[in-house]
Amino acid sequence: MKKPFGFIASLCLAGAAFHAVPVLATQDNSAPAPTAAPAATLTPGTKVLDSAGEVVGTIVQAEGGRVAIAVGNNGIVVPAGAFIQTPKGPALNVTKAKLVASVTAAAKENAAALDKELKVGANVSSAGGNNVLGQVKAVADDSAVLATGQGDVTLPRSVLFATKTGLAANMSAEQFAAAVAKAKGAAPSR
Repeated sequence: MKKPFGFIASLCLAGAAFHAVPVLATQDNSAPAPTAAPAATLTPGTKVLDSAGEVVGTIVQAEGGRVAIAVGNNGIVVPAGAFIQTPKGPALNVTKAKLVASVTAAAKENAAALDKELKVGANVSSAGGNNVLGQVKAVADDSAVLATGQGDVTLPRSVLFATKTGLAANMSAEQFAAAVAKAKGAAPSR
């Protein structure tokens, strides 16, 4: 039996499952319009603040006008335009309590949807849905094995989420290929 490749921790995003959360719906529009955060400040590793200046998470990825933020053991994806610039750095115009509550609710909804969708034979797409990463070969309580062109790959359940069109992983096709290549000890194919 082929040994499945262990999944790279860097793509697990610290076990974060990413969800779209309606952050902007909680903004207070009575205050003067804040300055939008410059794109240069929206880089991986940058701390993200709430409306009171408290750290709510860390930017994991910024691409295509969307920014993925690790918030505890979960995460969110918000439009780059949702950020405001403060003297301490980029912030979202929402309180930490409201953001954490939204992320927790989204994680629970995703877990229920994932229970329905995560079945042997299901395709798993990249985060944008543009590429099929593999097909589910086996399912365990905390992981799934994908059959891919590079062999079997074990993904933690925490990187998977259900979309309107099926299953997806919280990574691009390029990130997935790089992780598989790194796990195999080879350079990613282009």
